[in-house]
Amino acid sequence: MMRMALSTALVLIALMALGSIALAGVPCTGTSTVVATENSSPCSAGGAFCPKGDYNTVTVTVTVNDCYGTALAGKSVAVKVNSGATSIKFQAADSTKTLTTNISGQVVATYTKIGGCGNMAFNAICQGVTLGPSNSLYAANVDNNGSGKCDGTDLSIFAGHYGRTDRPCSDFNCSGKVDGTDLSIFAGHFGHQF
Repeated sequence: MMRMALSTALVLIALMALGSIALAGVPCTGTSTVVATENSSPCSAGGAFCPKGDYNTVTVTVTVNDCYGTALAGKSVAVKVNSGATSIKFQAADSTKTLTTNISGQVVATYTKIGGCGNMAFNAICQGVTLGPSNSLYAANVDNNGSGKCDGTDLSIFAGHYGRTDRPCSDFNCSGKVDGTDLSIFAGHFGHQF
């Protein structure tokens, strides 16, 4: 009876050790991060974008670690916009970026050509493990309807927002009101497209 108990205990210890070894080198959602930041944003609460990519950009930094916090270098990571951001559009080439982690287990993806208006977040997939989503960012856009071009339709949408304080999609400088400054910004990007 004692032999059987000892034998069972050794088997359990061996299984636990193998389980721990199996977690090494595998991306872990608990220790990996996906962080999105806006660059050159005139707003603290969100940023304004243009489908040409000449107004603001988003940088997504993914850090891939195993469950022990060890950085995983040389791993392929696909960074893509979270599917919940249906009102945000990216140039086709920007929709998913596949990169390889550096020695620190990081990849950095930059998104420049963005259309549409609303919240956006990003996910990363490494070795079949989905990491994220990132923090949510708000995008105002001269291409309000996400068509990939700032055109007459967007001007019509902008005109409907003019003078309002509850339309962040057209409040490009985050002043709290859609006004002449926003019109000037819009005019400077009119005709721009992916």
